[in-house]
Amino acid sequence: MNETGVQITAGLGGFLVLFGLCLALWFLGRDLTRRLRRMRRAEDVRLQQERQARPPAAQDGSAAERHDGGRPTEERADGDPIG
Repeated sequence: MNETGVQITAGLGGFLVLFGLCLALWFLGRDLTRRLRRMRRAEDVRLQQERQARPPAAQDGSAAERHDGGRPTEERADGDPIG
């Protein structure tokens, strides 16, 4: 079929393009992870400030603050904030 013996490959250009795409993906993944951690910390701080701003009577677990088996509305059973 191919009697001339010429092979068609991606060569150095193809390698550089693929390597550039991999680097871009790695940097984007790192940035996404950093942003998600920052948002999680900010939400934890906001929830902590919200808990501290409540009047002391509301912190004792009154019936208005409880639902679904007596767990607080802003936390799951495992301690992670919902959201």
